[in-house]
Amino acid sequence: MTVLALAFFGVASTSLLLAIALLAAFQRFGRVRHATYWASAFALIALDHTLMAMRLLTPGSHTVANLVACTASLSGATLVALGFRERSGLREQGWFLGSLAIMALGCGVLVVRFPDKPVHHPVVTAYVVVMLFFSIRALRRGPERELAQGGTTLAMMSLFMAFFGALTILGLMTDPWGALSSQIYHAVYVLGVPASLTGIGLFALFLLAEDLAHGMRHLAIVDPLTGLLNRRGFEEAARRVKAQCRRSRTPVCVAVVDLDHFKSINDRFGHAAGDLALSEFARRLQSGLRQGDLVSRAGGEEFVLLLPGVNASEVSDLLNRLRITLSSDQDDDALGFTMPTASFGAVEIGPRDLLTTCIERADLALYRAKRDGRDCVRVDLDHALTA
Repeated sequence: MTVLALAFFGVASTSLLLAIALLAAFQRFGRVRHATYWASAFALIALDHTLMAMRLLTPGSHTVANLVACTASLSGATLVALGFRERSGLREQGWFLGSLAIMALGCGVLVVRFPDKPVHHPVVTAYVVVMLFFSIRALRRGPERELAQGGTTLAMMSLFMAFFGALTILGLMTDPWGALSSQIYHAVYVLGVPASLTGIGLFALFLLAEDLAHGMRHLAIVDPLTGLLNRRGFEEAARRVKAQCRRSRTPVCVAVVDLDHFKSINDRFGHAAGDLALSEFARRLQSGLRQGDLVSRAGGEEFVLLLPGVNASEVSDLLNRLRITLSSDQDDDALGFTMPTASFGAVEIGPRDLLTTCIERADLALYRAKRDGRDCVRVDLDHALTA
Protein backbone atom coordinates (compact mmCIF):
# COMPACT_ATOMS: atom_id res chain seq x y z
CA MET A 1 0.00 0.00 0.00
CA THR A 2 2.87 2.37 0.80
CA VAL A 3 4.39 1.82 -2.66
CA LEU A 4 1.00 2.46 -4.29
CA ALA A 5 0.54 5.60 -2.21
CA LEU A 6 3.96 6.86 -3.31
CA ALA A 7 2.96 6.20 -6.93
CA PHE A 8 -0.21 8.24 -6.44
CA PHE A 9 1.82 11.05 -4.87
CA GLY A 10 4.09 10.90 -7.93
CA VAL A 11 1.09 11.31 -10.26
CA ALA A 12 -0.14 14.20 -8.11
CA SER A 13 3.26 15.92 -8.24
CA THR A 14 3.51 15.51 -12.01
CA SER A 15 -0.03 16.84 -12.48
CA LEU A 16 0.69 19.82 -10.26
CA LEU A 17 3.84 20.64 -12.22
CA LEU A 18 1.86 20.44 -15.46
CA ALA A 19 -0.77 22.76 -13.99
CA ILE A 20 1.93 25.29 -13.08
CA ALA A 21 3.53 24.95 -16.52
CA LEU A 22 0.18 25.51 -18.24
CA LEU A 23 -0.48 28.59 -16.11
CA ALA A 24 2.95 29.92 -17.10
CA ALA A 25 2.08 29.15 -20.73
CA PHE A 26 -1.15 31.11 -20.28
CA GLN A 27 0.92 34.14 -19.32
CA ARG A 28 3.49 33.67 -22.09
CA PHE A 29 1.41 32.33 -24.96
CA GLY A 30 -1.31 34.90 -25.46
CA ARG A 31 -3.54 34.41 -22.38
CA VAL A 32 -5.85 32.02 -24.22
CA ARG A 33 -8.76 30.66 -22.22
CA HIS A 34 -8.15 26.99 -23.05
CA ALA A 35 -4.80 27.16 -21.22
CA THR A 36 -6.65 28.01 -18.00
CA TYR A 37 -9.04 25.08 -18.56
CA TRP A 38 -6.11 22.69 -18.93
CA ALA A 39 -4.23 24.16 -15.95
CA SER A 40 -7.35 23.83 -13.77
CA ALA A 41 -7.84 20.26 -15.01
CA PHE A 42 -4.38 19.17 -13.93
CA ALA A 43 -4.70 20.95 -10.58
CA LEU A 44 -7.88 18.92 -9.94
CA ILE A 45 -6.16 15.71 -11.08
CA ALA A 46 -3.35 16.48 -8.61
CA LEU A 47 -5.94 16.87 -5.84
CA ASP A 48 -7.61 13.60 -6.85
CA HIS A 49 -4.38 11.58 -6.65
CA THR A 50 -3.28 13.26 -3.42
CA LEU A 51 -6.53 12.16 -1.81
CA MET A 52 -6.10 8.66 -3.27
CA ALA A 53 -2.66 8.43 -1.66
CA MET A 54 -3.89 9.80 1.70
CA ARG A 55 -6.68 7.23 1.70
CA LEU A 56 -4.15 4.42 1.53
CA LEU A 57 -2.02 5.84 4.35
CA THR A 58 -4.75 6.72 6.85
CA PRO A 59 -7.17 4.26 8.51
CA GLY A 60 -10.90 4.79 8.95
CA SER A 61 -13.75 5.92 6.73
CA HIS A 62 -12.89 7.92 3.63
CA THR A 63 -16.33 8.77 2.31
CA VAL A 64 -15.75 12.52 2.14
CA ALA A 65 -12.29 12.08 0.57
CA ASN A 66 -13.77 9.67 -1.97
CA LEU A 67 -16.51 12.14 -2.85
CA VAL A 68 -14.03 14.99 -3.32
CA ALA A 69 -11.58 12.81 -5.29
CA CYS A 70 -14.33 11.49 -7.55
CA THR A 71 -15.65 14.99 -8.27
CA ALA A 72 -12.13 16.29 -8.89
CA SER A 73 -11.38 13.48 -11.35
CA LEU A 74 -14.63 13.99 -13.28
CA SER A 75 -14.14 17.77 -13.33
CA GLY A 76 -10.55 17.43 -14.55
CA ALA A 77 -11.60 15.21 -17.45
CA THR A 78 -14.38 17.65 -18.36
CA LEU A 79 -12.02 20.63 -18.30
CA VAL A 80 -9.55 18.84 -20.59
CA ALA A 81 -12.34 18.36 -23.15
CA LEU A 82 -13.60 21.92 -22.71
CA GLY A 83 -10.07 23.20 -23.28
CA PHE A 84 -9.76 21.41 -26.62
CA ARG A 85 -13.23 22.58 -27.65
CA GLU A 86 -12.42 26.17 -26.70
CA ARG A 87 -9.23 26.02 -28.73
CA SER A 88 -11.20 24.84 -31.79
CA GLY A 89 -13.83 27.57 -31.38
CA LEU A 90 -16.61 25.23 -30.21
CA ARG A 91 -18.50 27.17 -27.58
CA GLU A 92 -21.69 25.10 -27.04
CA GLN A 93 -20.43 23.74 -23.70
CA GLY A 94 -23.41 23.92 -21.37
CA TRP A 95 -24.34 20.26 -21.74
CA PHE A 96 -20.80 19.26 -20.73
CA LEU A 97 -21.34 20.91 -17.37
CA GLY A 98 -24.74 19.22 -17.13
CA SER A 99 -23.23 15.81 -17.82
CA LEU A 100 -20.54 16.53 -15.22
CA ALA A 101 -23.19 17.33 -12.61
CA ILE A 102 -25.12 14.12 -13.42
CA MET A 103 -21.98 11.97 -13.30
CA ALA A 104 -20.77 13.58 -10.07
CA LEU A 105 -24.17 12.92 -8.50
CA GLY A 106 -24.16 9.30 -9.71
CA CYS A 107 -20.64 8.69 -8.41
CA GLY A 108 -21.59 10.34 -5.13
CA VAL A 109 -24.43 7.89 -4.70
CA LEU A 110 -22.08 4.96 -5.37
CA VAL A 111 -19.49 6.29 -2.92
CA VAL A 112 -22.04 6.76 -0.15
CA ARG A 113 -23.76 3.45 -0.87
CA PHE A 114 -20.48 1.49 -0.99
CA PRO A 115 -18.04 3.52 1.16
CA ASP A 116 -15.37 0.82 1.41
CA LYS A 117 -15.45 -0.49 -2.16
CA PRO A 118 -14.05 1.20 -5.31
CA VAL A 119 -17.33 0.74 -7.19
CA HIS A 120 -17.01 4.16 -8.83
CA HIS A 121 -13.60 3.57 -10.46
CA PRO A 122 -14.82 2.11 -13.80
CA VAL A 123 -17.53 4.76 -13.94
CA VAL A 124 -14.89 7.51 -13.68
CA THR A 125 -12.56 5.95 -16.24
CA ALA A 126 -15.49 5.42 -18.65
CA TYR A 127 -16.30 9.11 -18.31
CA VAL A 128 -12.65 9.94 -19.05
CA VAL A 129 -12.95 7.90 -22.25
CA VAL A 130 -16.00 9.93 -23.30
CA MET A 131 -14.25 13.24 -22.57
CA LEU A 132 -11.15 12.14 -24.50
CA PHE A 133 -13.41 11.22 -27.41
CA PHE A 134 -14.85 14.74 -27.46
CA SER A 135 -11.33 16.16 -27.11
CA ILE A 136 -10.26 14.23 -30.21
CA ARG A 137 -13.34 15.42 -32.12
CA ALA A 138 -12.49 19.00 -31.21
CA LEU A 139 -8.89 18.49 -32.32
CA ARG A 140 -10.08 17.25 -35.71
CA ARG A 141 -12.10 20.45 -36.14
CA GLY A 142 -9.22 22.69 -35.07
CA PRO A 143 -6.36 24.15 -37.14
CA GLU A 144 -4.40 20.89 -37.12
CA ARG A 145 -3.45 20.90 -40.80
CA GLU A 146 -1.42 24.04 -40.23
CA LEU A 147 0.40 22.74 -37.15
CA ALA A 148 3.11 20.10 -37.01
CA GLN A 149 2.01 18.90 -33.57
CA GLY A 150 -1.66 18.46 -34.55
CA GLY A 151 -1.44 15.01 -36.12
CA THR A 152 0.87 13.68 -33.41
CA THR A 153 -1.46 14.98 -30.71
CA LEU A 154 -4.44 13.27 -32.36
CA ALA A 155 -2.58 9.95 -32.48
CA MET A 156 -1.45 10.16 -28.86
CA MET A 157 -4.89 11.23 -27.60
CA SER A 158 -6.42 8.24 -29.43
CA LEU A 159 -3.88 5.98 -27.73
CA PHE A 160 -4.72 7.45 -24.30
CA MET A 161 -8.43 6.97 -24.97
CA ALA A 162 -7.80 3.31 -25.85
CA PHE A 163 -5.82 2.85 -22.63
CA PHE A 164 -8.58 4.31 -20.45
CA GLY A 165 -11.10 2.17 -22.31
CA ALA A 166 -9.05 -0.91 -21.47
CA LEU A 167 -8.74 0.31 -17.87
CA THR A 168 -12.53 0.64 -17.68
CA ILE A 169 -13.00 -2.96 -18.86
CA LEU A 170 -10.39 -4.13 -16.37
CA GLY A 171 -12.15 -2.19 -13.60
CA LEU A 172 -15.42 -3.98 -14.39
CA MET A 173 -13.55 -7.30 -14.07
CA THR A 174 -12.05 -6.32 -10.71
CA ASP A 175 -13.54 -6.71 -7.23
CA PRO A 176 -16.28 -5.71 -6.38
CA TRP A 177 -17.56 -5.80 -9.98
CA GLY A 178 -15.67 -8.99 -10.92
CA ALA A 179 -13.32 -11.62 -9.60
CA LEU A 180 -9.92 -10.12 -10.45
CA SER A 181 -7.71 -8.80 -7.67
CA SER A 182 -7.53 -5.03 -7.24
CA GLN A 183 -3.73 -5.33 -7.28
CA ILE A 184 -3.83 -6.07 -11.02
CA TYR A 185 -6.01 -3.01 -11.61
CA HIS A 186 -3.70 -0.81 -9.53
CA ALA A 187 -0.60 -2.14 -11.33
CA VAL A 188 -2.05 -1.30 -14.75
CA TYR A 189 -3.27 2.06 -13.42
CA VAL A 190 0.17 3.02 -12.10
CA LEU A 191 1.91 1.88 -15.28
CA GLY A 192 -0.40 3.71 -17.69
CA VAL A 193 -2.08 6.69 -16.05
CA PRO A 194 1.06 8.75 -15.23
CA ALA A 195 2.30 8.40 -18.81
CA SER A 196 -1.14 9.29 -20.20
CA LEU A 197 -1.57 12.35 -18.02
CA THR A 198 1.98 13.54 -18.70
CA GLY A 199 1.47 13.02 -22.41
CA ILE A 200 -1.80 14.99 -22.48
CA GLY A 201 -0.22 17.83 -20.50
CA LEU A 202 2.92 18.00 -22.61
CA PHE A 203 1.02 17.94 -25.90
CA ALA A 204 -1.24 20.69 -24.56
CA LEU A 205 1.91 22.75 -23.94
CA PHE A 206 3.25 21.93 -27.41
CA LEU A 207 -0.03 23.02 -29.01
CA LEU A 208 -0.03 26.28 -27.06
CA ALA A 209 3.53 27.04 -28.15
CA GLU A 210 2.86 26.16 -31.78
CA ASP A 211 -0.40 28.14 -31.78
CA LEU A 212 1.62 31.16 -30.66
CA ALA A 213 4.29 30.59 -33.33
CA HIS A 214 1.58 30.21 -35.99
CA GLY A 215 -0.10 33.41 -34.79
CA MET A 216 3.17 35.31 -34.87
CA ARG A 217 3.85 34.14 -38.42
CA HIS A 218 0.33 35.23 -39.40
CA LEU A 219 0.98 38.68 -37.97
CA ALA A 220 4.24 38.85 -39.94
CA ILE A 221 2.48 38.41 -43.31
CA VAL A 222 -0.78 40.29 -42.73
CA ASP A 223 -1.41 44.03 -42.78
CA PRO A 224 -2.95 44.86 -39.37
CA LEU A 225 -5.16 47.70 -40.65
CA THR A 226 -6.86 46.00 -43.60
CA GLY A 227 -6.39 42.31 -42.81
CA LEU A 228 -4.94 41.79 -46.29
CA LEU A 229 -1.57 40.24 -47.02
CA ASN A 230 1.32 42.64 -46.57
CA ARG A 231 4.20 42.86 -49.05
CA ARG A 232 6.06 39.91 -47.54
CA GLY A 233 2.96 37.72 -47.40
CA PHE A 234 2.01 38.64 -50.95
CA GLU A 235 5.45 37.79 -52.32
CA GLU A 236 5.39 34.37 -50.62
CA ALA A 237 1.91 33.54 -51.91
CA ALA A 238 2.52 35.04 -55.35
CA ARG A 239 5.64 32.92 -55.91
CA ARG A 240 3.58 29.77 -55.37
CA VAL A 241 0.78 30.92 -57.67
CA LYS A 242 3.25 32.07 -60.34
CA ALA A 243 5.05 28.70 -60.27
CA GLN A 244 1.75 26.86 -60.56
CA CYS A 245 0.71 29.02 -63.54
CA ARG A 246 4.07 28.38 -65.21
CA ARG A 247 3.69 24.61 -64.82
CA SER A 248 0.15 24.66 -66.22
CA ARG A 249 1.03 27.25 -68.88
CA THR A 250 -1.69 29.54 -67.55
CA PRO A 251 -1.32 33.31 -68.03
CA VAL A 252 -1.08 35.53 -64.97
CA CYS A 253 -1.12 39.31 -64.54
CA VAL A 254 -0.06 41.60 -61.74
CA ALA A 255 -1.80 44.91 -61.10
CA VAL A 256 -1.02 47.87 -58.86
CA VAL A 257 -3.95 49.90 -57.50
CA ASP A 258 -3.71 53.35 -55.96
CA LEU A 259 -6.46 55.45 -54.35
CA ASP A 260 -6.88 58.81 -56.11
CA HIS A 261 -6.45 61.98 -54.02
CA PHE A 262 -6.22 59.93 -50.84
CA LYS A 263 -4.23 62.66 -49.10
CA SER A 264 -7.26 64.96 -49.22
CA ILE A 265 -9.18 62.60 -46.89
CA ASN A 266 -6.40 62.74 -44.30
CA ASP A 267 -6.17 66.53 -44.66
CA ARG A 268 -9.94 67.18 -44.44
CA PHE A 269 -11.15 64.47 -42.05
CA GLY A 270 -8.07 63.30 -40.17
CA HIS A 271 -5.96 60.15 -40.16
CA ALA A 272 -8.70 58.06 -38.50
CA ALA A 273 -10.90 58.73 -41.54
CA GLY A 274 -7.96 57.83 -43.78
CA ASP A 275 -7.57 54.50 -41.99
CA LEU A 276 -11.30 53.89 -42.35
CA ALA A 277 -11.10 54.65 -46.07
CA LEU A 278 -8.26 52.17 -46.51
CA SER A 279 -10.10 49.45 -44.57
CA GLU A 280 -13.31 50.01 -46.53
CA PHE A 281 -11.49 50.05 -49.86
CA ALA A 282 -9.71 46.81 -48.96
CA ARG A 283 -13.06 45.20 -48.12
CA ARG A 284 -14.62 46.32 -51.41
CA LEU A 285 -11.57 45.31 -53.38
CA GLN A 286 -11.45 41.84 -51.88
CA SER A 287 -15.19 41.26 -52.39
CA GLY A 288 -14.92 42.34 -56.03
CA LEU A 289 -12.15 39.89 -56.95
CA ARG A 290 -12.48 36.33 -58.15
CA GLN A 291 -11.73 33.28 -56.07
CA GLY A 292 -8.03 32.50 -56.44
CA ASP A 293 -6.96 36.13 -56.97
CA LEU A 294 -4.44 37.53 -54.51
CA VAL A 295 -4.72 41.01 -53.02
CA SER A 296 -2.33 42.80 -50.71
CA ARG A 297 -1.65 46.21 -49.26
CA ALA A 298 1.83 47.16 -50.43
CA GLY A 299 1.96 50.27 -48.24
CA GLY A 300 0.17 53.58 -47.84
CA GLU A 301 -2.77 53.72 -50.25
CA GLU A 302 -1.22 51.29 -52.73
CA PHE A 303 -2.50 47.75 -53.26
CA VAL A 304 -1.13 44.92 -55.43
CA LEU A 305 -3.20 42.22 -57.14
CA LEU A 306 -2.18 38.92 -58.69
CA LEU A 307 -4.69 37.68 -61.28
CA PRO A 308 -4.10 34.09 -62.48
CA GLY A 309 -5.81 32.90 -65.64
CA VAL A 310 -5.84 36.39 -67.22
CA ASN A 311 -3.58 37.61 -70.01
CA ALA A 312 -2.68 41.18 -71.03
CA SER A 313 -5.52 41.48 -73.52
CA GLU A 314 -8.12 40.43 -70.93
CA VAL A 315 -6.89 42.18 -67.80
CA SER A 316 -8.10 45.64 -68.83
CA ASP A 317 -11.74 44.50 -69.03
CA LEU A 318 -11.48 42.68 -65.70
CA LEU A 319 -9.95 45.67 -63.91
CA ASN A 320 -12.39 48.14 -65.45
CA ARG A 321 -15.31 46.07 -64.19
CA LEU A 322 -13.67 46.05 -60.77
CA ARG A 323 -13.05 49.82 -60.92
CA ILE A 324 -16.70 50.50 -61.78
CA THR A 325 -17.89 48.20 -59.02
CA LEU A 326 -15.68 50.01 -56.49
CA SER A 327 -16.89 53.48 -57.51
CA SER A 328 -20.57 52.47 -57.64
CA ASP A 329 -20.76 51.37 -54.03
CA GLN A 330 -23.39 53.48 -52.27
CA ASP A 331 -22.28 53.07 -48.63
CA ASP A 332 -20.36 56.35 -48.53
CA ASP A 333 -22.99 58.16 -46.41
CA ALA A 334 -22.27 55.83 -43.50
CA LEU A 335 -18.57 56.67 -43.74
CA GLY A 336 -19.06 60.44 -43.50
CA PHE A 337 -17.03 61.10 -46.65
CA THR A 338 -16.98 60.06 -50.29
CA MET A 339 -14.69 57.17 -51.07
CA PRO A 340 -12.01 58.15 -53.59
CA THR A 341 -11.76 56.55 -56.99
CA ALA A 342 -8.87 54.27 -57.90
CA SER A 343 -6.31 54.02 -60.69
CA PHE A 344 -4.92 50.72 -62.00
CA GLY A 345 -1.72 49.69 -63.74
CA ALA A 346 -1.19 46.12 -64.91
CA VAL A 347 1.24 43.88 -66.78
CA GLU A 348 1.31 40.23 -67.78
CA ILE A 349 4.01 38.15 -66.09
CA GLY A 350 6.13 36.14 -68.48
CA PRO A 351 7.40 32.63 -67.62
CA ARG A 352 10.92 33.93 -66.91
CA ASP A 353 9.96 37.30 -65.42
CA LEU A 354 10.79 38.26 -61.86
CA LEU A 355 7.77 39.27 -59.79
CA THR A 356 9.47 42.42 -58.48
CA THR A 357 10.33 43.54 -62.02
CA CYS A 358 6.73 43.05 -63.15
CA ILE A 359 5.41 45.02 -60.15
CA GLU A 360 7.74 47.87 -61.14
CA ARG A 361 6.34 47.75 -64.71
CA ALA A 362 2.78 47.73 -63.37
CA ASP A 363 3.75 50.78 -61.27
CA LEU A 364 4.86 52.57 -64.44
CA ALA A 365 1.50 51.73 -66.03
CA LEU A 366 -0.20 53.10 -62.91
CA TYR A 367 1.70 56.39 -63.28
CA ARG A 368 0.33 56.61 -66.83
CA ALA A 369 -3.17 56.13 -65.46
CA LYS A 370 -2.57 58.95 -62.96
CA ARG A 371 -1.18 61.17 -65.72
CA ASP A 372 -4.17 60.41 -67.95
CA GLY A 373 -6.67 61.74 -65.42
CA ARG A 374 -6.95 58.98 -62.79
CA ASP A 375 -9.91 56.62 -62.26
CA CYS A 376 -8.79 54.45 -65.20
CA VAL A 377 -6.81 51.34 -66.15
CA ARG A 378 -3.56 51.22 -68.07
CA VAL A 379 -1.83 47.98 -69.17
CA ASP A 380 1.81 47.55 -70.19
CA LEU A 381 1.12 45.85 -73.53
CA ASP A 382 4.66 46.42 -74.82
CA HIS A 383 6.00 44.08 -72.13
CA ALA A 384 3.29 41.51 -72.95
CA LEU A 385 4.52 41.38 -76.56
CA THR A 386 8.13 40.69 -75.51
CA ALA A 387 7.43 38.38 -72.55
